[in-house]
Amino acid sequence: MLCAAPASAQRLADDIHETFARVPVTVTLADGKKHSGQITVTHYRPDGSGPFPVIVLNHGRENARDKRAEPARRRYPDVARYFTRRGFAVLVLTRLGYGDAGLDPDPEFSGNKCSERDFDPGVAALIEQTRAALDFARTLPFVDSRRAILVGQSYGGLGTIAATGKNLPGVVAAINFSGGAGGLPQTDPGRPCSPEEFVSIAEDAGRRARISTLWLYAENDRYWGTEWPPRWYEAYTKAGGRAEMPTVPGVGKDGHYLLSEGFTIWRPLVDRFLDKVGFPPPRSKDAPLSTSFARLDDASKLPFVKDEVKSDGYRKFLSADIPRAFAISASGAWAWRTGSDAPQKAVEGCQKFSKVPCRLYAVDDAVVWKP
Repeated sequence: MLCAAPASAQRLADDIHETFARVPVTVTLADGKKHSGQITVTHYRPDGSGPFPVIVLNHGRENARDKRAEPARRRYPDVARYFTRRGFAVLVLTRLGYGDAGLDPDPEFSGNKCSERDFDPGVAALIEQTRAALDFARTLPFVDSRRAILVGQSYGGLGTIAATGKNLPGVVAAINFSGGAGGLPQTDPGRPCSPEEFVSIAEDAGRRARISTLWLYAENDRYWGTEWPPRWYEAYTKAGGRAEMPTVPGVGKDGHYLLSEGFTIWRPLVDRFLDKVGFPPPRSKDAPLSTSFARLDDASKLPFVKDEVKSDGYRKFLSADIPRAFAISASGAWAWRTGSDAPQKAVEGCQKFSKVPCRLYAVDDAVVWKP
């Protein structure tokens, strides 16, 4: 059932055609009993009629009941904008046990004792809800459900990796952001509860999975630390799973929030992965070739412009999505633009403030400046 407005009165992101639906699902609880309910599936799409490939995004987990209650509907609008700019429709689940999907029972409860957690029932419930979302996607005229990518954050990342072993129809790739379960960042940072459980889940999924996966963990993740994510990844790949796990630097005070706080870091990594699996990201047309003048993120090498431009304007350029371009002139003028025809528009914007010719310094993810 499509819903015109959320019960929680959250403002809709009209620029990416946000709406949501209640989707029925039945899961098996840890005690073996069946539970039926309705998950909330928030969906977004680019302009146009499609059909668009689809992202199915699973959120993380909170144990406390009051924290599971809010927000009523998981949304991730900024992440959705990233994917819609790349031509994807996006489905964001609010699973059973959270928000308006109902707090009780909690299908993902794994036990109170940190050393004796059992994640299998909760992960199985998450996979069943992901399957229901994929089935729902097939009813949407603007979705091409034969080209689906699973994305998960934290507990959703754990569930996403587990789901790769089910070879769900239409799923062609998966991305795991900070996946895991049972973290205690305040009392015991870097030491997750029952981490061997994820080892077992990863091994089982890796033996069966037939798709490519991307694993992203920041170096300062206070939930999982630096020891366990490589072991989970190794268990998956040694069992036969196809995966890559690039090095990701620290993000803010806690890299566990990489998805929400580390866009400039994960964006090029996800872009490269999407390109490999058949979804090339948008690029500036006729961009000059990359040069060896400087690293893209080394603002100190930017010539002509004032220091405040290096610390502010250029940093804003680096935080923007591609296509993008930054232009400068010998008189100190500068401008940057994003979107269609970014290189041309950046040069034109710079030229308005310069009596000498403006030239491109950087385009998309490369420095193109030639002294």
